[in-house]
Amino acid sequence: MNKSMVIIVTICLWIYCFIAYFDPSDLVLGAKLPLFALILLTFLIIRLKSGGALPRDLLVRVSLIALIIPAFYLGIFLVRHPGQSLVDGLSLAKGLLAIMLVLPVVTLRIDLKKPVLLCSGLMILFIISLQVCSSLNPWLFQKISVFLTGNYVALIGSRSFGELNFAMIFFITTPLLVIPVPFLVGAAFAVKGGWWRRSGAISFLLLILLASFFSASRAVFLVLLTECLACFLIAARHRPGLFAGGVMLSVTFSLLALLVLHRSSLFSAEEQSNMIKIAHFESFLDHIDEKPVILLTGDGLGASYNSRAPGVNREVYQTELTYLDIIRYSGLAGFLIFLLLLIVPFCTTKFDFLNLTGFFAYLLVAGSNPLLFNSTGMLAVTYFWSQQYSLGRMKCQGNPSCTSVAPYGAVL
Repeated sequence: MNKSMVIIVTICLWIYCFIAYFDPSDLVLGAKLPLFALILLTFLIIRLKSGGALPRDLLVRVSLIALIIPAFYLGIFLVRHPGQSLVDGLSLAKGLLAIMLVLPVVTLRIDLKKPVLLCSGLMILFIISLQVCSSLNPWLFQKISVFLTGNYVALIGSRSFGELNFAMIFFITTPLLVIPVPFLVGAAFAVKGGWWRRSGAISFLLLILLASFFSASRAVFLVLLTECLACFLIAARHRPGLFAGGVMLSVTFSLLALLVLHRSSLFSAEEQSNMIKIAHFESFLDHIDEKPVILLTGDGLGASYNSRAPGVNREVYQTELTYLDIIRYSGLAGFLIFLLLLIVPFCTTKFDFLNLTGFFAYLLVAGSNPLLFNSTGMLAVTYFWSQQYSLGRMKCQGNPSCTSVAPYGAVL
């Protein structure tokens, strides 16, 4: 019975990952919340049947992120904005509940690498196929673009890198392509698996870079490139020849990146995306000047402010500048506590440097994309945390004094 229910949880998690990647706003299928409830309900039944204790440290962190912190800052919102609607704050709080998925993933030892790799591969296929379609069949490309943009699945437009112009096909969740990079680099350097596994991992990495380039998000592309090089250096640190080659490769790519930055408008204040971010930032500073107490207590979960960003110019509660939004909601102290809660699992066991690098890359790319303080961000956190706990279990093998998570949550 338990085995069949674990299979149900696993299948639901695969579907949930697919929806998170390709219907992040849940406007097409509307199945994210029912799936989430089904996963937790099935997990609860498994727990009641099998007994055992959940890992205490994990349970505390999940409770803080999913329940206690949102409830506290919703209370702050009610105090600072009496009579105003809680709709936006409750929407954010609902997104943070997704961190609870880490409980079944870790306790039932469900490996998220396969669904993440599948969804990443599909995203690469869609981006490249749409790029080809934009040239071969503009009419079909236009029809698909209307559907994707209308359901907030992707942003379609045009971008330029220097003198190169092409279609921008940016899926809202394109930054999630940073997630599988540490695993793929590790697979490329693995002793076991044979040349086909290593060549497959390298090909996948190159396709990720190609897709991120075609998505026309220069920031995501540069973060991915930096992440690949950093993971390469980490994986090759015990192989002097490869490490030296990696250093030379890093220097070469750094020089090429500087050349690209010089020839492109990535950091130009006149570039449209940068204009919007700069306007959000300047509006944030003005808001803090008017209400400096926000830095101390926060303004409450879902609090809005007036942004003068081009095309916005109204009260908004969420922007592309994720970390500034969190500071507005919770103040500097709350922001630091939130980040500390995210990072602590990487400090409680021996470092997995590749996994930690991937997590920092995600935190970096999420800083300019609204993909952390919501259900998609919590799914990414669930992935990286589960990989860290998986490492902890492997370290515990053969050590009777070590405590980790066994199947169904029993303590080893």
